[in-house]
Amino acid sequence: MGRRTHTPDAFDHLAESLVNPAETGVYLAKSEMIVLANLTEGSLRVNERRRMLADVLKSPETLAGLSDLLEHIVVHCRAHVERYTELGQAWPAMAPTMAPWASKAQATIKRLRDLQAELAEEAELAAEGTGP
Repeated sequence: MGRRTHTPDAFDHLAESLVNPAETGVYLAKSEMIVLANLTEGSLRVNERRRMLADVLKSPETLAGLSDLLEHIVVHCRAHVERYTELGQAWPAMAPTMAPWASKAQATIKRLRDLQAELAEEAELAAEGTGP
């Protein structure tokens, strides 16, 4: 996302990506988005998943709060990776089917980790008075 990762357009783009299981390897249900909204004390209207997630991503008031929110999504992604691994181990014939989903979820984790690093850098620059 480059600099200024916390712009509204960036949140909309991230939300659109994160609600697409074929891209991310995970499914974020509306109920999970409600939990995320409660964690950030943000208000949330029940709507389409993409719009709900964009609203949740925009609700933290600080970069640290946004990073914490992303960490909760990372935990969700890890749970999916674990389930895919467990399914592949329990039913070896399913392992080839589960592997691409696990890879997508791991790539999503990496993407979120990269975004967290950008947010930390921006917070550091802002604290030094040289940031955006």
